[in-house]
Amino acid sequence: MKKLLITVFATAIAPFFLTSCALVNVKLTRTPSVAAQRTVESLATTSEPAAFLQKTEDKSLPQSERIELLLEALRETSKARVGTEFQKLNQIATARLVEILATQNFQNSAISITPASINTVDPQQVSKLIAAHSIQIEGLRERVTLEGAGVSYVAWFAKGSPGLTGQPSGAQAGMSIPATALVRFDKNGPQLTFYRRLQIESIFLNGRKETLAADFSAPIAYLLSQGKNSSIDIQSLFFSDTNFKNIGLLQIDQYDPKKIPVVFVHGLLCRPAAWTPAVNQLLADPEIRSRYQFWFYLYPTGLPVWWSAAKLRTELDRFRAMVDPSHKNPNLDQIVLVGHSMGSLISSLIVRKGGEDLWKQFTDTPPEKLKISRAAKQNLLKIVNFEPREDISRVIFISTPHQGSQLAMSPLAAFFSNLVRLPNLIASRDRLVMVNSIRNNLRDLFVAPANSIRFLRAKSPLLLAILKLPMSERVTYHSVIGDQGKGNTPNSSDGVVPYWSSHLPNAKSEKIVPSGHGANEDPDGIEEIRRILRLHLLKTENP
Repeated sequence: MKKLLITVFATAIAPFFLTSCALVNVKLTRTPSVAAQRTVESLATTSEPAAFLQKTEDKSLPQSERIELLLEALRETSKARVGTEFQKLNQIATARLVEILATQNFQNSAISITPASINTVDPQQVSKLIAAHSIQIEGLRERVTLEGAGVSYVAWFAKGSPGLTGQPSGAQAGMSIPATALVRFDKNGPQLTFYRRLQIESIFLNGRKETLAADFSAPIAYLLSQGKNSSIDIQSLFFSDTNFKNIGLLQIDQYDPKKIPVVFVHGLLCRPAAWTPAVNQLLADPEIRSRYQFWFYLYPTGLPVWWSAAKLRTELDRFRAMVDPSHKNPNLDQIVLVGHSMGSLISSLIVRKGGEDLWKQFTDTPPEKLKISRAAKQNLLKIVNFEPREDISRVIFISTPHQGSQLAMSPLAAFFSNLVRLPNLIASRDRLVMVNSIRNNLRDLFVAPANSIRFLRAKSPLLLAILKLPMSERVTYHSVIGDQGKGNTPNSSDGVVPYWSSHLPNAKSEKIVPSGHGANEDPDGIEEIRRILRLHLLKTENP
């Protein structure tokens, strides 16, 4: 009951002081396309393929006869050019054929199915195939689609699906892949292929190069709307203890060794859904699509940033061990981190050096000398002893409270801070020994509630300690900062974080955008991410 009351109360209050997570709503519709029906009806008397399609609407016909009629319609329209009425008929026939074959697990002697490969998806391995047009999305400024050959689908692989075997995040979360269904005819008969749209842009069809149809927005929105991807995730903040097991990196497509990873790290009271507008807008760029792959770091946001950063390092190591154990792929040494708000603080710790430079700011007792259990010492060393990662070459800091926020010092924030429950990773006795080793003037910082909200207080010694840590010289970093459209920088604020806290003197670039704290979903902020990613490609090609 207490958990329910906390969740209800916090959900009602939180939007008033932290509004920086995108809200994208997804709804599936099962009704047939009205436009498709009208196209068939208007052409049925003058077009033989349309007449075939009209006959397939009779559900009393055996499936074998409906498939035969659909294949005839597809054969008659197979050479149609994109954008013509015949091509629309071809797409309608393809969609109806897929719908029938799905009920047969894509096992029918009348047509062959292309097996899985680098460029194709095996529909028999997919947990669910969803026609992209049936996915309604609210909350995106623009739906990124391309006209072309074939029909756009979302290939959904549920958590633990056999189709995710070998994928680093396969055991933790599902995967939603943009796919394009196309039926071709050759001497061996009809063949249905589902192309992985993030892997292949076009094919040769009927002697000419044709762009494949695509809907890049539907798979992202569908994936990131699964589970509790609301705009503000109360559960992961206040009940970080029970959500600790959900920490991990997520993929939106199968790992591609030819692409550079971009790792997005969300902020307080958020989940990966915060990045839906950004990824949606980035995928509209063909060069970005062809050169980058997107990963998302999911973590319960009540954790102190030290813990979250330590787990991100572990996840990056786990991914590398699975996909490139010999460390031979240069693309995995060019990773770009993109952090928003508290996610930027986590990203900052990933490219800085800890160890003595860190713990000496708080204590005169080396961690190795503490009289605590072996398990507690291992956990502590994992948190405080770290090197800047050599696989990260660029970081984009968005709306970042490098020196904290005054909002985190308010009575309301203090109230929320007292509600946060953290996992008991270190026994009470060991924790007491560790706290007592801290210098007297800093000891209160590590006494409960030592969570993320307390950590974010303006001019917090914990945050200032991060800024004092050496940053890797090989890392280039950029800042994106909102000024609420007031144009009053350096006296500006994004409504949560003031400019003086977001500003980093040695950043390669600093972009001021007319947004509030949600610069990660602002069009100008996203365009700056795109500019930096394109710049990164030039640097990797011409080091």
